[in-house]
Amino acid sequence: RRPGQADIQTDLFFDYQTNVASYPAWQEWLRAHQPPLLVTWGRYDPSFEAAEAAAYKRDVPDAEVHLLDGGHFALEEQADQIADLTRKFLVAKPGGSPAA
Repeated sequence: RRPGQADIQTDLFFDYQTNVASYPAWQEWLRAHQPPLLVTWGRYDPSFEAAEAAAYKRDVPDAEVHLLDGGHFALEEQADQIADLTRKFLVAKPGGSPAA
């Protein structure tokens, strides 16, 4: 109900048509750059299969992948768990430090 939100969601939904065509470029970037990668995924997501989360490890073998008890909005459903995983992920990286 926030002003402009309907337009934002419509634009986002329309842009989904370009996502699949963009996958090869994104996957190549991941393979070439090997960024630190944390993937948190709702195992009960009706839009994306759980196996898709593991696919990130094909391109970034050191990726940290977590299947959580949640759906498409896992961040809202498992906010504390994702915050904890994110904190641990960041601390474990070079230059990372414990958060307050």
